[in-house]
Amino acid sequence: MTANKPMTGEQMEELMTIAVNMQRDSEKVSDRPAAMFAYAVQVAVLELRKVRNEATALRDEMEAAEKRISELESDNAYIRNRHKELDLLIGKNILVMQAAIIEWQGTGDAKKGLAWIYNTLFGPGELPDESEKDAQAYFDRKYAPLDDELMNLHRWFWEQSEAERAVAAGKGE
Repeated sequence: MTANKPMTGEQMEELMTIAVNMQRDSEKVSDRPAAMFAYAVQVAVLELRKVRNEATALRDEMEAAEKRISELESDNAYIRNRHKELDLLIGKNILVMQAAIIEWQGTGDAKKGLAWIYNTLFGPGELPDESEKDAQAYFDRKYAPLDDELMNLHRWFWEQSEAERAVAAGKGE
């Protein structure tokens, strides 16, 4: 038993030529069954071409989709790791502030506690400009845009949550 191999494009063209010639010759001698068979072969070749073209287009779409999935998976990993990094940085800064309070309470020296915070900011170059003199004004000025962005994020998360609830309610969950 031999395995069927897919026809090449060249073989399909040859089959089409044979079928066209067979139909023409069969019609000349009034052999209707042979002419109909030849016509059916032509239709089958045309359909096979169409299916192959569609399969090629679908394969191209699938390859593009697989590439996009790979890109999204990479983006997802990046975002997850960036989120984890930010979470760890926030945790580290809270830990530094807690250690500063422990130092101050343990020694009674606020300067020793402040050293923890100072060193944390100094390392990455995050100390405020020396010209800043009014702590509250500095805080208010720097915090306002952060607060706006946080509120926008909170609004976005709330809207997402509401949309998810609406979808769940629509599904009867």
